[in-house]
Amino acid sequence: MFVILHISDSDKHFATAINEYVKRLGKQLMFETLKPFKDGNSHLVMQKETERLIATLEKKYQHFQKILLIKEGKMLTTEAFHQLYRHQDCVFVIGGPYGVEREKLLQAFPQMKEVSLGAITLPHGLAKLVLVEQLYRGLTLDNWKSYHY
Repeated sequence: MFVILHISDSDKHFATAINEYVKRLGKQLMFETLKPFKDGNSHLVMQKETERLIATLEKKYQHFQKILLIKEGKMLTTEAFHQLYRHQDCVFVIGGPYGVEREKLLQAFPQMKEVSLGAITLPHGLAKLVLVEQLYRGLTLDNWKSYHY
């Protein structure tokens, strides 16, 4: 099972494309959305959102492989990314607009992997779209199906 734990208000611009992959992945994929913390102080926002992510991960996803999507993370090929989550329950974490307090997350979950979808900053909806497409691509590799590779 895959869970995408993210902080977001809306992904309406990418909803149609994301929903196509949601249909393809079926019950193997779940989204958990945390609402953004509202404040004019970006450091306080990051702190509060990171605390909520940690609490949610501890409460619901203790035994899941945890993968933080962050631009400073490791860039992987499709195949290497697939090997990272293959045959495991995984929760993919996407922080809010200001990011996350990376050190706090890694302190709470030392085994958390850090992966980058590229050196550029992506809108959250686009990051989710790229992620679900790669999850679908990985499952097609598991099932020996041809899917544009």
